[in-house]
Amino acid sequence: MAQVFDRVAIDTWLRDEVVQKFPRGGLGDIKLGSQLIVNPGETCVFVRGGEPMGTFTPGRYTLTTENIPVLTDLIERGLFGGKNVFTADVYFVKTTDQTLKWGTSNPIIVEHPQRMPGASAIVGNGTYVTKVKDPWRFLNALDAFRESVRQQEIKVRLDPMLGVMMQDKLSELAIAKNLGPAQLQSFSKDINDLLVGLLQEEFDAIGMTMIDFNIRLALHPKSLEVVTNMGYGTSYVQKQQADAFVAAAENPAGGNMGEIGMGAMGMAAMQNLQNQQAWQQQQAAQPAQPAAPAAPADAGTSDVMTPSQVAQILKVSEEDVMAAITDGDLKARKIGSAYRISKASLDEFLAG
Repeated sequence: MAQVFDRVAIDTWLRDEVVQKFPRGGLGDIKLGSQLIVNPGETCVFVRGGEPMGTFTPGRYTLTTENIPVLTDLIERGLFGGKNVFTADVYFVKTTDQTLKWGTSNPIIVEHPQRMPGASAIVGNGTYVTKVKDPWRFLNALDAFRESVRQQEIKVRLDPMLGVMMQDKLSELAIAKNLGPAQLQSFSKDINDLLVGLLQEEFDAIGMTMIDFNIRLALHPKSLEVVTNMGYGTSYVQKQQADAFVAAAENPAGGNMGEIGMGAMGMAAMQNLQNQQAWQQQQAAQPAQPAAPAAPADAGTSDVMTPSQVAQILKVSEEDVMAAITDGDLKARKIGSAYRISKASLDEFLAG
């Protein structure tokens, strides 16, 4: 049988508890006229049938149909059997600041197409401060209608979401502000403050507010390899310039990061690379041309040749080459039924 309560309040919280249901351990009937006590830093939400009945901010209340108007209709419909009690799920939600640790489990891919190599793999760790500002939205968004919800459970939901948010927002920021690997490496307080504003819309959707953000970011040790494997820039020029960015970012003496690989020489190299790639694509699209005649011996030969190829170089018949091999004048290696002649053997034969 459900217990009847004439006082609704949370007397003790666990240190990292965010949500606590009243009463713990089961259902409870609440008398009309009961005292509701909501302490500072708490909000109380009455729920019945999955719908909110009333939300109470800090203070002391006498529960009546005036502050929970929906009770009037429920009483008139006889849902409480004519008794001066009603049944509801009551959830107390902490609205104080929560400082949570955060770190990347996988690299964040930040796109910056206007700065080589087109993207960076970022890792980071630090803390962020948030709090609940809309308890009803928070309870629904984080599926927090439970006996007790603690910070670690909130982190399990927030951390992956924060990683996705940061990836999207950092890419937007890098493109808008023309940031490259070096600037992302030296992640500043100004960018932290900017991210608080960018992320706030996302936190609004889950009934929370972002108060502070203090995440230190750095390039992943194998950033170029990570983004290359994901299909971003792979040229030698890009690799050299990306390595220069990393070396400069790790140099305590600093240096003008904006000039490394991004000056006239760097841009010219990129232009040459683009021209070369365009030429290669154009050549690949043209019909194949007939093979040119074999080059003479002094124009360069392969390291390993067939008797036919040697005959073309020497301007003799293939039979003459085979005769030289059979007589032992021209050294050759027999593989199965075929002969192969090394360039060194041909040079030795021609030297007499």
